[in-house]
Amino acid sequence: MSIRQVGAELRRLRQAAGQTQEGVARIVGVSRANLTQWETGRHLPSPENARLLDEHFGRANALVQMVEAARSPGSAAVGARSASGSLLDVFRLAGRSLAGHLIRDETGKAVGWRHNLQQNGEHTTLATAYGISAMVVVGEPYIDLHTVVDDLYAKRSKYGWQGRSAGKRPEVTSAVVDALLQASTVLSAEEGLTRLESSLDDYSRTRPFLLATALRTSVRLGPDAPLTRRLADDLLAARLDFRGVPLWGEKNEPGLVAPEASTAHTARAVVALRDLLRAGEERADVREAVEVGTNWLIERTHPDDGIMEDLALPQPGGREDVRVNIKHFTSAWVVQALAEAPQVPRGRLSRALSSLWERYEAGLGLWAWGSGDLPIWMTLDAVTALRAAALAFAAPPFLPSAAAE
Repeated sequence: MSIRQVGAELRRLRQAAGQTQEGVARIVGVSRANLTQWETGRHLPSPENARLLDEHFGRANALVQMVEAARSPGSAAVGARSASGSLLDVFRLAGRSLAGHLIRDETGKAVGWRHNLQQNGEHTTLATAYGISAMVVVGEPYIDLHTVVDDLYAKRSKYGWQGRSAGKRPEVTSAVVDALLQASTVLSAEEGLTRLESSLDDYSRTRPFLLATALRTSVRLGPDAPLTRRLADDLLAARLDFRGVPLWGEKNEPGLVAPEASTAHTARAVVALRDLLRAGEERADVREAVEVGTNWLIERTHPDDGIMEDLALPQPGGREDVRVNIKHFTSAWVVQALAEAPQVPRGRLSRALSSLWERYEAGLGLWAWGSGDLPIWMTLDAVTALRAAALAFAAPPFLPSAAAE
């Protein structure tokens, strides 16, 4: 047991109870700064404070035992060795944790995952697709995915797959088709392309996120399919001119005022277009776009931190647009974009990996958003990025610095 694991558990308990740091600190009788130090793994609470926290969260002495184990030099050393053992250990922990969050119905049948793993609630189509893909990436048979896959496939509609709202959701359909392709043979390439195309519309052409997401899936279904070529053309056309350099911003639509190039969207586009090149589609315009985008990412000095964007997805039949908030794990996409680029400076890759590991919760084996949420897609993005780096580089600094000491 490590200090960081205790901190992660404290934060999880507080957030699961819906309480603020200030409120918990007041109950225990310490300052908010003290609680912050405990949650971030800088210090351990005293035995008395551990007891008060244990009583407050109703942990039946489990929290006290965690603190005692972390305070023991012998157990701390074991925890550090375990954390720094290998990237495979990280994947195994992520797999076990995701399996532990799998939702089952009253008969015990596995049905899927929820979006935020630390909250209660029903499983969702999109979260379940992310969960399936993540389990495939970590590569361990922790669970039987057959019932989850069958249930997910059964949720298809005339517009592909929908999220919590009805209508066209290209990012949901892309994720579901991708998951079904990786985990089963229930979906044919022809059906996947048809359903993916039906989820797209004119609005999608203005959003690089939707285009890049759909293109990655379309490449897997058919690299030479007409839809794949159209998506590649649309993604190239979605670039804006930033001081003479064509890059991707959040959107490309009339009336934009002083838009900025986006690290997250450029990285996503580079990854999708490079997938197309790897599949054998030899296009000079695509290769040039990948090279320009990659070079810009390498030279980028801005932190690879997470960003958010709002989508207003038009719906058929004149219904009101569906508004969706999308978060991007920027560093994970930068790592993927740099993974196959030639002559990437080691320092640039290290910086992106460091940003990725800043959001890792070692005690849980999962990745967390800055708000403290545990969105399942963050863990999928992280393990996908780490796998890409492992395949491309001989010995990058895979593990977080704290684990490597």
